[in-house]
Amino acid sequence: MNKSKTKFVILGLLSEEALTGYEIKKIVDMRFGFFWNESYGQLYPELKRLAQKELISASKPKEGSARGKTRYFITQKGISALEIWLSEPVETESVRLEILLKMYFSNGIKPEIMKKHITEFSISHQKQLDMLNMFQQQLLSVEDLHSNHGDILSVIDFGQKVYKAYIDWCEETTIYLESRDEK
Repeated sequence: MNKSKTKFVILGLLSEEALTGYEIKKIVDMRFGFFWNESYGQLYPELKRLAQKELISASKPKEGSARGKTRYFITQKGISALEIWLSEPVETESVRLEILLKMYFSNGIKPEIMKKHITEFSISHQKQLDMLNMFQQQLLSVEDLHSNHGDILSVIDFGQKVYKAYIDWCEETTIYLESRDEK
């Protein structure tokens, strides 16, 4: 049973610091984009549910403020829920890569078509790898601001290795397609 993990993304981020919904979305996109995504349509309803369940609390903007932003804070109940989830076994991951599906069925098309798809796939993942390399360098250049500094570096390392594997596969498969093209 695959339940939404949006609440744990929110609780985890709020365990680090109080944030607005907008800030949560930006952090998810910047820090987690290579392995996780959340939309505003997922985040805001979940923030409301978490507040109703008293897992988080919200500070309302002051009256008369031009553009008040609601800040969210994790409660003790929320910390407990996060700790319980962190202790549970990890669900089986699922991977859906359209490039692999197309490659699997590509025998009937010209290799040039797949080579183009693979080139685009490689370029996209090279950009992601470059971004992770930049994040890693930034983190290595600053002091440990949070107790999870090493954990964050470990997650970045995983992403770097995955993207490197994707790029290596693209190079190898391009060579294979070129040999198939020669036949």
